[in-house]
Amino acid sequence: MQQHPLQHGQDRQRTPWTNHHGQRILRYGAALLGAAMLAACGGDGGGGGGGGTTASTSSTPAIPVRLCPASLDYTTTFTGGTGSGELVKVQIDTTKKTWQVTFLDSSVPRTTGTVMPTRSDTTGGQNVMTGTLSQETGLPTDKLNQCAFQLNGASLDPNRPARLFVGEGVAGGTIPGARIQFDGVLSAGKVPDTTFPYFQFIGFAQTETDLPKIAGQYNGYGFHEVPSKNFQTVAQDYRMALAADGSFQVCDNKTGGTCSQKGKNFVAQANGSLMSANYKGEIDPPTLGATLGRAYLIVGKLRGQLVPVMIRVGYANCSVTNGMPLGADDEIGIGMMAPAVALTQGTVNGEYVGVDSNFDYRTTALVAADAAMLDPFHPSDASLATALKLDFSQQLAGVVTTTRKDGAAGSPTDKFIFTGGVFGFLESRSGSPYFTIGAFVQ
Repeated sequence: MQQHPLQHGQDRQRTPWTNHHGQRILRYGAALLGAAMLAACGGDGGGGGGGGTTASTSSTPAIPVRLCPASLDYTTTFTGGTGSGELVKVQIDTTKKTWQVTFLDSSVPRTTGTVMPTRSDTTGGQNVMTGTLSQETGLPTDKLNQCAFQLNGASLDPNRPARLFVGEGVAGGTIPGARIQFDGVLSAGKVPDTTFPYFQFIGFAQTETDLPKIAGQYNGYGFHEVPSKNFQTVAQDYRMALAADGSFQVCDNKTGGTCSQKGKNFVAQANGSLMSANYKGEIDPPTLGATLGRAYLIVGKLRGQLVPVMIRVGYANCSVTNGMPLGADDEIGIGMMAPAVALTQGTVNGEYVGVDSNFDYRTTALVAADAAMLDPFHPSDASLATALKLDFSQQLAGVVTTTRKDGAAGSPTDKFIFTGGVFGFLESRSGSPYFTIGAFVQ
């Protein structure tokens, strides 16, 4: 079985693919990044991140526009999901220089060697983690740095800080990590000792829970893993029809895929999400017992559009005395959905930032039918860059396929979906899924 890239005590390979045209891609990426910034500011007359305005023809010098609020405090809450399948709210105070993460639902154990209690157990307020905040300085421009922060003490690796990128109504980056290990029960559910320095996160200042407003046809992509199966990874690649009463049908896009309602109806929650109980995982049946994991939809409201992010929270219980079913349905992960509506080339131009399923920070610059993915903190490192060609013909409405610009033999076919200035991107790399969510920056 493939080793998890963050296996405790061993170094992780940063990139599972080899770029034979690094310098050419680097030059292309740098040029494209500059063009994306110009386009996003209206220089090419095209929209950005799903919409935009053209540049003014006035000779008056333009006043620099901030990419995020000038200040934030705990009255602004970013409700969202994580790559570890956790429902959380994130708050920062840019004046007091503090951060706070509240775990609303989680199957990540609070203590290594156990499965319960989890990080969302509210006993003694232990579902809240706090720390100090530092302004980021490692991005290419002050304009970008003023909207990025390091969450001091959140990462388990001092050489890889947890970071938060803040926009208008959206925040993404990483939250506190965890070291996970469990010996199993009844010869099942063993979890290998694995350290995650941090987990991916995206959240929204405003969410929608009114199902009639959310109902519709969607494409969805995501990335899940199962700790009790040696952190086996699996892609999500599906279409969903969501009804106003919370019922839904999920149709797998894989060969031989079927359509079914994978869990109970989605129901609005007081925390700003929607929840479907007993939601089947991508790897079924569970390791032990019944399907007891749950799915959450966190539907952000951005740029006049809805951005549905879906997470799956796992379930694990090894006690026969606490009144809960014995079981290990611990598949966890994150994904995104976007309306199954055709996209027009040029309307999603811009620069996006996010964190991928390899736990790397990524900037994606997109102009017309070209895209470049770079490490925002190491933009000159060609080994961390890739260039893509986009195809807007869309055999599935709303799904933009891509191919590698280097044209290497066996290059994978990738898939983008977009809504509200946010994209989801899925690719198969050496038989393993790769996934990232990016939020529009400029």
